[in-house]
Amino acid sequence: MRLRAPRAASLILLLTPSLVVLCQSTPSTEVAAASPHNAASSAAPASPHDTATGAITHSPTAKESTPSHVLFFYTAPRSTVEMEVHTVPPTNEARLDRLRAAFSSAQCGGDNMREQPVTDKHGTPGVNLICTWPGEDPASGTIVVAAHYEHEGKGEGALADWSGAALLPLLYKAIQGQPRENTFVFVESFKSDGAQTWLKSLNREDRRRIRAMIDLDALGLGVTRYFTTFSFMETTPLSALHLQTELLWAAIDDGVSQTPEQTSPRHWLSIDPTDPFRALLVPTIVIHSVPPESDHIPGSAADIASAVDGNAYFQTYHLMCTYLASLDRIAKKLALNDPFWKAVPGTDNEPAIIKPIVTFRQLGGVMKH
Repeated sequence: MRLRAPRAASLILLLTPSLVVLCQSTPSTEVAAASPHNAASSAAPASPHDTATGAITHSPTAKESTPSHVLFFYTAPRSTVEMEVHTVPPTNEARLDRLRAAFSSAQCGGDNMREQPVTDKHGTPGVNLICTWPGEDPASGTIVVAAHYEHEGKGEGALADWSGAALLPLLYKAIQGQPRENTFVFVESFKSDGAQTWLKSLNREDRRRIRAMIDLDALGLGVTRYFTTFSFMETTPLSALHLQTELLWAAIDDGVSQTPEQTSPRHWLSIDPTDPFRALLVPTIVIHSVPPESDHIPGSAADIASAVDGNAYFQTYHLMCTYLASLDRIAKKLALNDPFWKAVPGTDNEPAIIKPIVTFRQLGGVMKH
């Protein structure tokens, strides 16, 4: 499917990128991503979530009022994004230290950052690192974004282990562009056991609140790809198909030059954190960038930092920012057979929309186009 040119209202506006610092508490530059199919929604007062599952003790405060059909996210400079993925820590302990520091710099601290002990099936101990960005309404849903960080394989593990993990703190910072309806939980998982350990730690009500789970792995080999993993015993649920459709809409919003492609990761995916979520009928999607002709690279001796294309990696990062911002507004529709989903991305068959307002903030005020 070919993408048409994005509307003027969907242009990405980036001002003074040198002023964007990932670790500063109030970024002076942000990207406005206006999703053409988001409807206006009302915001409910924020309140803490159940601390038994990840301790959320404060909610984000809107710095200023913006129309509900405008989507904001913060963006990091390309140099920062590429540096994070191309500097690959050699050990699990060093990776965890780096991720902990990156999340701290992205303003994840206090009870919003949690570490969880994990023991894999062979008895090897490890740690999950979990960062939570609370939604405005504790009764709203939860969107889980996960990656595994441990070093496996013969190479540096830059693709199969590190590329997804390095992106999570950057995405945590990105969603802070405005208050979110849903709670976002970012899980740096220790092996395949990490995601399941975290999921089992939730109470039944918190598990029911999970609206979507996104797994990031093996990024930066080329165009963004996706797949909903399932065995021959499973049927892909409607909600998972809607999750895929929203990715295609996000690609249009982001103005990417090539549509994300559906490509199975089965030949190289050794760790699948989506499995325990699919067992609960949570819609899941694996985001990767491995074309069929390169499925021998992840986990091999060729899996080194130089194998990650910085430009492709940054494009996936930017698309994921747009995806999470847009997904926040439509997550509650994923499981519904809503007329909203009859529109086809990339065609003229679009839903009724509210014309989005593209805004960006500069020091000293808000400018609108």
